[in-house]
Amino acid sequence: MAPIDLGTLSSNWKILQQRLKPSTPATPPKNQKFDDEKQSSLKRKRPQHANGKHGDASPKAVNGSQKNTPRKPLPSRKRQKMEEPASVGASAKQHNAKTLSKSISMPSLKKTPLLSDPKDADVAVSILEPHPDFPDIENEGVSEVALPGKYVALDCEMVGVGPEPNRDSALARVSLVNFHGHQVYDSYVQVPRGIEVTDYRTAVSGIEPRHLRKDVARPFDEVRNDLKILLTGRILVGHAVKNDLDVLILKHDKRFIRDTSKFSKFRELAIIPGRTPGLKLLADKLLGVEIQVGAHSSVEDARATMALFRLEKDSFEHEIRQKYGNIRLDAAGPEVDVGGGDEIKKKSRNRKKKKKRN
Repeated sequence: MAPIDLGTLSSNWKILQQRLKPSTPATPPKNQKFDDEKQSSLKRKRPQHANGKHGDASPKAVNGSQKNTPRKPLPSRKRQKMEEPASVGASAKQHNAKTLSKSISMPSLKKTPLLSDPKDADVAVSILEPHPDFPDIENEGVSEVALPGKYVALDCEMVGVGPEPNRDSALARVSLVNFHGHQVYDSYVQVPRGIEVTDYRTAVSGIEPRHLRKDVARPFDEVRNDLKILLTGRILVGHAVKNDLDVLILKHDKRFIRDTSKFSKFRELAIIPGRTPGLKLLADKLLGVEIQVGAHSSVEDARATMALFRLEKDSFEHEIRQKYGNIRLDAAGPEVDVGGGDEIKKKSRNRKKKKKRN
């Protein structure tokens, strides 16, 4: 394009050029003006402080005169979210300890009050130790000195068998004690032929391979027949006693069963509401004793079960009467000790003498 000749321009155009010349140096360059606008726009877009106020924006900072002045770093978005006030949204649930504890389904471990008189508890605990006149004789079978009586407590120990020993069990030991905690029966039990013991569970059951040898343990059928005779005509006390009866292939009238795992007062102490309380937990909370330390003992567990029953015997029987009505238990034999000792025997003899006189 050819250059324009100023001489050909009109006079008005020349006047306009003269007016524009003085103002040209005062006008900032286009690039500088764009930079200033960009800085000011960025200043507005910066996040606010925690108190909701903008930082100080002096003119000097805008035009770049204090370019090297250190500034306080602004909090990142992540930090702002962590420092959110506890009263805002979901953060209140995360930071409030009380809310967290209530939201998780956990058992309430409140101190359990004593359910009966302390004297009754002392009497119940007293049967946990073997009586010197009725000592514990391991694998004795039927006791030669202790009589079963009206109430007997049963407990069994198991071993794991087959390819899944955690699921499949076999009977290894059976123990029975009377109302006073005297050992009435104790025997190791042979595992039936063709069944291999794959886990003796010694740490829990206390059973070792030597206990189940044929020259030590009794055959299953013999043990089952002994228990069938001892349980006939008596009230059976146990903890989850159905499992013991199933492994013995025995049945017992539900009206004559006192199961400490199903008693309403004891179930209130279960760690998980609605579940069955463990025997160890009940002994600790109600009797103040620690059982099943190391390997279990079926004699010890049977005694603890009977002690728990004795602690709440009246309430136990009242609950059974409400469920089944008044029940009369037939006597198991002329020499049955129903819990009263020699006094009851004397009364029965006196009654027989009176009948003969009449």
